[in-house]
Amino acid sequence: MLPRLIGRVRLLALFVGSVLVPLCASAAPAVDGDPVPGKAVKQGEAFAVMVPASALAVGSSPDDLVARFAGRDWPVFSTPSGAGVLMGVDLDGALGPQDFVVERRGPGGGTVVTRGAVMVEKGVFGIQTLTLPEKQVDLDAETLRRVEAEQSAMLAAMQPATARLWDGAFVLPAEGKVQGSFGRRRVINGQPRNPHTGEDISAPQGAAVAAINRGTVRLVADQFFSGKSVVIDHGLGLYSMYFHLSEVSVGVGDRVATGQVIGAVGATGRASGPHLHWGVRLNGARINPLSLNNALNGVMTAAH
Repeated sequence: MLPRLIGRVRLLALFVGSVLVPLCASAAPAVDGDPVPGKAVKQGEAFAVMVPASALAVGSSPDDLVARFAGRDWPVFSTPSGAGVLMGVDLDGALGPQDFVVERRGPGGGTVVTRGAVMVEKGVFGIQTLTLPEKQVDLDAETLRRVEAEQSAMLAAMQPATARLWDGAFVLPAEGKVQGSFGRRRVINGQPRNPHTGEDISAPQGAAVAAINRGTVRLVADQFFSGKSVVIDHGLGLYSMYFHLSEVSVGVGDRVATGQVIGAVGATGRASGPHLHWGVRLNGARINPLSLNNALNGVMTAAH
């Protein structure tokens, strides 16, 4: 399988080795502590902020920094020109201007290195209507307990923000038609349900499924809703999920490379037919996986 890049091949930012080098800035630098002018980001999208070396104190490093956005702390990583932060707006994130700040941690508290804002716009999501067997929709008490335990295990597998492993552009996990299903409000057997938090890729039974970037396998499970599933930790709070697999070829703790086959497309769990459900969590935020490369291509450069 030849992995394909997520999004367009024409990149506005290039990776050299394990670092991101921005070629353009989409926001003017701040002056005298004023915030960086807002950049529009839709609900469910990732975005990146770059902090140039000139904004860092002499002797400090990105390890001394922490970013704050949407009520969460976000890890900072090194670049040749300074530091970077990959952040995201949750699928149901609050609309309007949302501030972010990058601080230098110290014994007396945080010192602001840079601050700015993004303008969160409403995501445009469709409606998906499905018909499934009643036993997969109206759960009995025993099945409900199973589902709750499986959901807890899935969330526990995605808790730590580990060191950065992702490197270079992200690739599509399977060859097939991308359905554009992220965020769709689902109606199952006539009943409104939670929105679809992943992207579906139509592919035949047994088609290869690959890791979208470097990482460590954190969960391999066979769950009621997601069927045979794999969760990969890419570092800095970024996790990718692969559901409804017919088979899995990796184990918990395995280190995987970009494009490495980790399993095969199937229809296990609650699925109406063979396809890959591909999800991403970024520091807990539910993110459209197709927005990752665009986030890192459209870099915001912030300076204090």
